[in-house]
Amino acid sequence: MKKTIRFRPYILIIVLVVLVFFIADYFLVRSIENYFYTSLEAQYINYASVYSHGLTKTAEAARIINDMLERRLLSAIRTIALYSEQITNETLADLADTLAIDDIYFYNPSGEIEFSTRDVYLGWQATPGHPVHNFMISGRTSHIEEIRKDSESDEYHKYGYYRLDDGRFIQVGVQAAVVEMFLAPFEIGQLLQDMVGFELVDHVYFVSPDLEVTICCTPNDLDFQLDNHEILQTIESKTVHSLRRHVEGLNREIYEIFIPIFVGEEYGGTLVVAKTTDEATALARTAMMVGIVVSVIVFLSFLYIMLSNYRHHKRIISVAFHDALTGLPNKAHLQQVLDEALGQSFQTSKAIVMIHGHNINMINSTYGLDVGDRVMTELATRLETFAIGGRQLYRFADDGFVLFVENYRSKDELCSLAEDIRRDLGSSLDSFVRPIEIRIGMVELEPELQTIDVLRRASMAIHYLERDQHGAKFAFFDEEMEEKLRREEIIALEMSEFLSKPQSGTFYLEYQPKVALATNRIVGFEALSRMTSPALGRVSPLEFISIAERQEMIIPLGYWVLDEACQFIKKLTGEGYSDLYVAVNISVVQLLQEDFVRKVEEVVAKSGIDPKNLQLEITESVLIEDFDDVHSKLQPLQDLGLTIALDDFGTGYSALSRMGELPVDVIKIDKSFIDKILVKDGQKQIIQELIAMCHKLGLIVVAEGVEYEEQRTYLAEVGCDIMQGYLYSKPVAEELALQKLESVPRS
Repeated sequence: MKKTIRFRPYILIIVLVVLVFFIADYFLVRSIENYFYTSLEAQYINYASVYSHGLTKTAEAARIINDMLERRLLSAIRTIALYSEQITNETLADLADTLAIDDIYFYNPSGEIEFSTRDVYLGWQATPGHPVHNFMISGRTSHIEEIRKDSESDEYHKYGYYRLDDGRFIQVGVQAAVVEMFLAPFEIGQLLQDMVGFELVDHVYFVSPDLEVTICCTPNDLDFQLDNHEILQTIESKTVHSLRRHVEGLNREIYEIFIPIFVGEEYGGTLVVAKTTDEATALARTAMMVGIVVSVIVFLSFLYIMLSNYRHHKRIISVAFHDALTGLPNKAHLQQVLDEALGQSFQTSKAIVMIHGHNINMINSTYGLDVGDRVMTELATRLETFAIGGRQLYRFADDGFVLFVENYRSKDELCSLAEDIRRDLGSSLDSFVRPIEIRIGMVELEPELQTIDVLRRASMAIHYLERDQHGAKFAFFDEEMEEKLRREEIIALEMSEFLSKPQSGTFYLEYQPKVALATNRIVGFEALSRMTSPALGRVSPLEFISIAERQEMIIPLGYWVLDEACQFIKKLTGEGYSDLYVAVNISVVQLLQEDFVRKVEEVVAKSGIDPKNLQLEITESVLIEDFDDVHSKLQPLQDLGLTIALDDFGTGYSALSRMGELPVDVIKIDKSFIDKILVKDGQKQIIQELIAMCHKLGLIVVAEGVEYEEQRTYLAEVGCDIMQGYLYSKPVAEELALQKLESVPRS
């Protein structure tokens, strides 16, 4: 998406739409007109087809009627023949009425009428050459004639004949007027009158094959000139043809269609139908007016939509590329700026300074979003004072900004800028009392980088600062920083995978013996977690434990260690070492969980160990947390039978005066004190007094980090109970720990 929107494309689209509408209107009118004439032509061709069909049906009807009459005559003759022995004039009259025929004549073998329905013809004699005489001498049994004129009455009849066995024969006849009445509706003139009567056409006429107008319904209405060369040529082509021409007499334009008529394979003439173009012209004019009105309405609507769309897109672009809270350009805007900057030649220096408010999310959660918004608004106002001289400020995220810097002289200038920003933002804000914790990551742009790489590197620099133990507030991205962060991600990922599938073996426990100074026998072990990364190899506990704490995996890791240690206790008990204990380190985060006591009890119960064989080691730092909460967690576990040890004692967090208030059984003196035994000064006296005071409180004292014989000797002299350190053994695997027990005689 572009950061700006131009109006010129909208103008071009509007002009294009206007042209399209005008062209569409023109072709629409032409299409309607052509459609009208095409439909008219198809309609008239259909009429001609009906007409041609009518002529064909007339011929077919004549044939069918003739066949019917023949069957009727034959049937009547055969019926009359049944009464040949009792024929009288009266009988013939009755039969004529019954059989619905007009005339019956009964002849003797010589051709003389003996009986008849008409008395006037009694005694009439067939003469040679007459059709009756021709049948008489033909020798045929029956015969049906075509319709002919009667020689005596001059009326048209259809006659049939039938010869009896004794030589007599019968003649019956039906008048042809019945046939003519049936065929009358199929006459050409009647068909044309029907077409005009139904107002299907304005004019119609029929031209015979010899180019004569044989039938014309309204010959005086229009000036039809058969001597017109174009008309004559069209008729002679014997093909369907349409013609538009102006009639001078009427001062009107007509549309004529010439349709050849074929009856079977024989050309019967040409049917000419005509209609004025007034209707088509009116229709085209109406269509044009409607098209113009619709086009204007659509165009105005389109123009309104385009203008609305333009304003809407301007608002969208403003929203898309600016932060609603501060009004600053946002991340999307920054990404486009970086894309352009990285795509150009690097004639000047370019860099981004990413400013991250470390505790902004905490402010939002604690004080509400309204306070957080006011803080971000004030931060933006302060940062805008730095957006001068080739610098542009962007709101990058909910808790951060980016300052894009160009034309700076050196890294020192960027560092000075970062320090000024940190100092200005680090002071109390008007809208919030507490100072904002600022972290600043800086990245110099390089030609081979992509926008995503630049932003990722700046985020990495801030991420690294948040994990830095030295308290730095700003830093440039470098390869070493990236390597450290990637190493941390690998460790965190492998830790997560292990906790979901502990059988992978990435983590395991080693056990360091604890030795009684009085007897030099092992009295217990401390379970220590170890990590061998599939990708990185052996990882220091200091490294992966700090990562586990930052990645919020220290709690599941702690319970895994507790469960594994209980399994080792169970194995020790099975080997006959039921008097030994195993100590497990418990983190402060794990201890302060509400369900800590319940989960420890579940692990102990599930493993089936004796609680006295399990010792929990907590760091002295828990005393600066909620003392009452810690006490409420430890007391039930001590009542259950577990022993509690205070680890790293003497590092400065507690005083012996509070030791009696905690349910603690063991004090572990930190290695930093043990190392002072080797110093030839008054530090030894402090250790001696510390051990004595712990004994007065009824506590067992364990010395950590004993590495030299001189340390062991001194600790034994001053009454220390237990020692732990490399002097006796480094932490070892479970199998080696069992071997050490087996190498020492049991008491």
